[in-house]
Amino acid sequence: MRAADTPTTSPLAGELLRQFGSPLYVYDADVVRAMYARFVGAFDYQPLHIHYAIVCNKNRYLVRLLAGLGAGIHANTPGDAFAALAAGVPADRIVYSGTNLDEQDFRFLLDRGIRMNLDSLDQLRDRARLGRATDRTDIGMRFLIDDEDRPNRIGITRGELPEAIAIANAAELRITGLHMYAGTNTRRAGRFVECMERLVEAATQLPDLAWIDIGGGFGVAYDDDEPELELEQLGREVSARMRTLSEARGPIELIVEPGRYLVGTAGSLLTTVVSVKSHGGRRYIGVDTTVGNIVVPSVYHTRHRIELVAEAAPVLDAPTDVCGNTTHSRDYLGRNVRLPAVVPGDVLRLRDVGAYGYAMSSHFLNRPRPAEVVVDGAGVHLTTRRETFADLVATQVDAQGDR
Repeated sequence: MRAADTPTTSPLAGELLRQFGSPLYVYDADVVRAMYARFVGAFDYQPLHIHYAIVCNKNRYLVRLLAGLGAGIHANTPGDAFAALAAGVPADRIVYSGTNLDEQDFRFLLDRGIRMNLDSLDQLRDRARLGRATDRTDIGMRFLIDDEDRPNRIGITRGELPEAIAIANAAELRITGLHMYAGTNTRRAGRFVECMERLVEAATQLPDLAWIDIGGGFGVAYDDDEPELELEQLGREVSARMRTLSEARGPIELIVEPGRYLVGTAGSLLTTVVSVKSHGGRRYIGVDTTVGNIVVPSVYHTRHRIELVAEAAPVLDAPTDVCGNTTHSRDYLGRNVRLPAVVPGDVLRLRDVGAYGYAMSSHFLNRPRPAEVVVDGAGVHLTTRRETFADLVATQVDAQGDR
């Protein structure tokens, strides 16, 4: 591998596809390292703890890479926590911030000593009834950072905080911090700062305040004309507010939960052209992957940039759709994209799929999911094998009497 090449430029992409097949998810470890360093460097405040939001990509290689850089894990579900533990992340570096746990979920988290941020008074009462599974008595609450008349299902209100404190005290628990959720793929610093100010104001009610968690949702730009995350401004303003709070209350820990920002731009999906046709003044490029293997507009984001993996060539002035390998009417990887002339066998690259790409892929349309590889310097690591047709029915069982 030439040092000047990235993992998804020609001829490197061709080498990867020959070795691992097409379509193929490819992650660049050096991009993850660079994004982590930039994110941490934006916050001039200590103590600072970064918890990677594993929901967006649980690839073990990337989880271990981030843990080695110093990141903990934010778990949105007990399954997130399980994936982190399976990757070797210690339980004391995992924080759960989710919603609507049943008793089995509670037991899973409690038995492993994972700290929880709960979403409602009902969930706090449920936690209180379960007593102690470990010596962990600290707990957090998710806080409704919007006005109560604005639809938002996450968190308790400021008016509910006194009752929450009373419930916790009666169960010999301590509410030591508040967590917020500002929204997904947010790139405006002002949104986070406005939410944080409400969070800090409410947190002053907590006698045992030890930390503030400003959550995740830090966005990336999926189109060339979209603004990037205002990271440096965000880091300055959050750090300034944390210093003011710590001057009044003593050292308060800042927790931040980036996910997409750290891994989104590190991932690409390589796919091979199998058909090209034109009619009605429109070009249709058929490829060997499907919307079942990638996030699409109807599910999560607006679009992914699509490029031809080849030497630079003039873009054709023709409306072009990139179509998946099923007859589903919405099986488009991209609509109205701009690409050069292509022929069967050419390779296309879908950019910025490191977050919520493979994580949201499925067996919808009954196409097996691609393999995943991580390129780390001169090393190439297969991290998830390519599925087979057998995997599509692997969890099914015959009912009694079936033949």
